[in-house]
Amino acid sequence: MRPPAPLLPPPPPPPPPPPGGGPARPAGPQLRALHWKKVQPSGKGTLWSSLPKAPPIDEAALRELFTVKAAGGQKPTAAPAGGGAGGSAVKKEQQPALLDVKRSNQIQIALAKFKGRGILAAVLALDETVLKQDDIARLRECSPSAEEVEMLSPFGEDPRLKETVRWGPAESFLLDMAAVPRLSQRLACFLSKLTFEQRKKDAEAQVEAINKAVQCLRGSKTLPLLLALVLQVGNALNAGTPRGAAAGFTSEALGEVAEAKSADSTHRGVPLSPPQALGKLAETKSTVSDARPAQTSLLHYVARVAPAESSKQLRLELRDLEEAATLSSAGVAEELDGLCKELDALGSELSSPEYGGKGDGFVAALGSWRGAAAKKVEALRARVEGMLSGLQQLHAYWGEAYVASEAEALLSRVHSFAASFGKACRDNEREDHMRKKRAEAKAAAAKRAQAKGPSRPSQAGAAKPAARAQPAARSAMGNIQMSLKRGEFEDMKKLQSELQTKIQSRRTYTAGAHGGR
Repeated sequence: MRPPAPLLPPPPPPPPPPPGGGPARPAGPQLRALHWKKVQPSGKGTLWSSLPKAPPIDEAALRELFTVKAAGGQKPTAAPAGGGAGGSAVKKEQQPALLDVKRSNQIQIALAKFKGRGILAAVLALDETVLKQDDIARLRECSPSAEEVEMLSPFGEDPRLKETVRWGPAESFLLDMAAVPRLSQRLACFLSKLTFEQRKKDAEAQVEAINKAVQCLRGSKTLPLLLALVLQVGNALNAGTPRGAAAGFTSEALGEVAEAKSADSTHRGVPLSPPQALGKLAETKSTVSDARPAQTSLLHYVARVAPAESSKQLRLELRDLEEAATLSSAGVAEELDGLCKELDALGSELSSPEYGGKGDGFVAALGSWRGAAAKKVEALRARVEGMLSGLQQLHAYWGEAYVASEAEALLSRVHSFAASFGKACRDNEREDHMRKKRAEAKAAAAKRAQAKGPSRPSQAGAAKPAARAQPAARSAMGNIQMSLKRGEFEDMKKLQSELQTKIQSRRTYTAGAHGGR
């Protein structure tokens, strides 16, 4: 029989167990604990004093089932005699962790996306072939904080201290990044370079769209004609009031034109003086007829009075207005200001003496680029100033005060008016089409009645054949269908109501007759 292996040197003694404690846990793998509260021995008469003898158990199988598994699904092995690699693994689990689990997982997930690329060398050299725009965002999220730099600095001075803690990829990454000079500023400047061209192109596209919109407004021939028509109609409605005899109106009134409705009411004037030049249209008495609809809007009236093809011409002349109506000149100016500030910050960083160490490519990567970028920004600045000047001149052309925060509001109002005018023209066309169909249906009915001619007198002695009775419901449904085809909706509703009344009367009569029996 082999002698037992010598035990490891005993650890520091644990705190004394509570009164009545059992024997200490034997050395070896850690077993799953069963948490309970022990009953103090109280002599005879209790359940525990009269328990029967328990059946034997297989302790080896019990340990196999309930040994606590380590990370990775492997069960920790018992410490070999004399201490060895296994003893170091058990000791490693007992070492303190520098980072909490959430922070460690965040860094390790970010590292997995780099797939083995040399992060430290790429950050030092600002290598665009390795670091992309999304990578910069991940690195900035995982950059070591001031507290983490202070915590990790002793481990950089004495690498042997890593053996005293749980040291992993996350801790190594933070220690490497802490050694990069001015990491946060470096990444911010590099991100400016990576995003500069796209941001500049977007700003230039917005400037170009707004300039085209201003030019198409200044060059339109149909829009002034429609504005003159609206002014004439408004002055006619406002005649004899302080709002009458207006020489013009502000663009804020354009949004009210489509909302001005006619209805059964007394005639009132329409405000045509700034700031809301066209208020709601006067409510006028109207009757239902083909020549005069029951209700219309001021914009529909203007669309009917305007020359033919006005809608098509206006749409062609203002085709460049749609894109600019959703843009913001203030947003373009803010983007330009942001680019200028980032280049100024880069200039300050380039003068810092902390850059230029071994493998540090900050100055080489961004020094010459900044000069070229500054020239592009100056060219963009000139274009933005030209755009703002064009908007100011457009407001002066309309006789309105220029407000920098609402410089593009005029474009949006005119675009909405043009879209509403086009819709009003289409509504009028549909109404004319329906009126024409109704007239054609009436003419066809009259022609059929004339073709039948006068009824012939019956021959003497000849029995007149009895006309075949037509069910009332079938005849009524035919009349309803004919009214629908002719577009006579009011007549159709009356016929439907009459048919429902007849059906209800028939049901009531039938129920009464059966009840009398």
